[in-house]
Amino acid sequence: MTEDEDEYEDEDEDEEEEASAAAPAPVVTPAAAQAAAAAAASGEGQPAAKEWVGLQSMPAQTQQSLMEVLNRLREKGQEEMTVMFVGKQGTGKSSTLNSVLNERVRASAPFQPESLTPVLAARRAAGFTLTLLDTPGLLEGDSVSARGIGIMKMALSDARVKVHAVVYMDRLDNWRVDNSDRAIFKALAENFGMDIWERTVLGFSHGQLTPPNGKPPPERELTPQEQAQEKERRAKEYEAYVEARANVMRSAIRDTLNAPHLELPHAVIENGSRCATNGGGEKVLPDQPGTVWLTKFVSTLVDIATAKRGVAMAYDPNAEYASENPNKKHRLFILPLLALQVLVLRPLLTRQIRADCKAGVGGRV
Repeated sequence: MTEDEDEYEDEDEDEEEEASAAAPAPVVTPAAAQAAAAAAASGEGQPAAKEWVGLQSMPAQTQQSLMEVLNRLREKGQEEMTVMFVGKQGTGKSSTLNSVLNERVRASAPFQPESLTPVLAARRAAGFTLTLLDTPGLLEGDSVSARGIGIMKMALSDARVKVHAVVYMDRLDNWRVDNSDRAIFKALAENFGMDIWERTVLGFSHGQLTPPNGKPPPERELTPQEQAQEKERRAKEYEAYVEARANVMRSAIRDTLNAPHLELPHAVIENGSRCATNGGGEKVLPDQPGTVWLTKFVSTLVDIATAKRGVAMAYDPNAEYASENPNKKHRLFILPLLALQVLVLRPLLTRQIRADCKAGVGGRV
C-alpha cells in the first residue's frame, strides 16, 4: 500500500469516527448504499464532489493531457461527465476506477469476494466534475446476476444519477466470448434499452501482456538495430492481437443484439504497478506509439459523451425495454394454425384413416 493510499484510508477512517460519535452506525443494504451514492452525485444529503487530489500526483504531462481532453466537454457547455463501469466479476472495474482517479476509492484484491454495494466517486478539478460509478459483477455461476441488474436499476432510477458513458469491462487476455457473455449482453439491453450499448466503450484490462503464439525472444544478444526491429515486431503483434480481441467482442455484441450499427469503440487498460512508463513517467502500452493508456481511455469516453451532445442515458424503470417477449413470440400465428388444423388437416387425416380401415390396412376409427 502506497503513502497516498494510506492517507486516503486515514481520511475515510477519521470521517467515519466522527460520524459514529454522533450516531450509531446504520445497517448498510445495497439499496441504502445506492441511494447514498445517488445523493453524493447530486450533492444532496452528502458533501459535494471532492477535490481531485489524485490528479495532482499524476505526471505533469498526464495532468495537462487529461485537462485538455475534459476541456473539450467544457467548450460545449458540459461541466460534468458520469461514467458507469459494468461487466463480470474480476474484469478490473474497481481497479480501473482507482487508476483513473489515482486514489484507492474501492478495495480491489484477487481471491476476495466482490462487494454487492456500488461505489460512486465524484471528483472536481478546474471547474469540471468527473463521476465514476462502480457496479457489482453481472454473473452468478453461469447465469446473469439478478442482484447485479437490480442494483444497477436502483442507481439509474434516481434522476440525479446521469450517466453519459458506459464502460463494459473484460480482460484482454480472455479471448473467448461464451454463452454467459452473450446472456449479459442481452440482459443489459432488455433491462436498460439499447441506449446503454450506444454509449458503451469496451474496456480491456490487463493490457500489459505478451500476445500468445508469438515468436520466442532470441537467445543471443542483439545489436541495437536488431533490438529496435524486435521491439517493432512485438509491437505490431500486440496491436494485431488487441484489434482482433476487440473485433471478436464487438462482433459478438452486434450479433447477439442484432445491432450492426453499434460502434463500440475500445480502449486498453493496465492497472498494474509494473506497467511500462515513458520518459515522463506516464504509464504506456506495449504498442508501437507507446500509447499513454489513461489519456487515451478518458479521451474515448469524452468522444462518446460528445457524440451524445451531453445528453445523459435515458432510463425509465417503468418502460418495457425487451424487444421481444418470449411469451408473446409468434402469438399472431396461433389462431391461423389452429384453424388450419381443424378445418383442413383433421378432415384430411380422418378421411385417409377411414379409407385405410375399409381397405383392411388399419384398425377401426
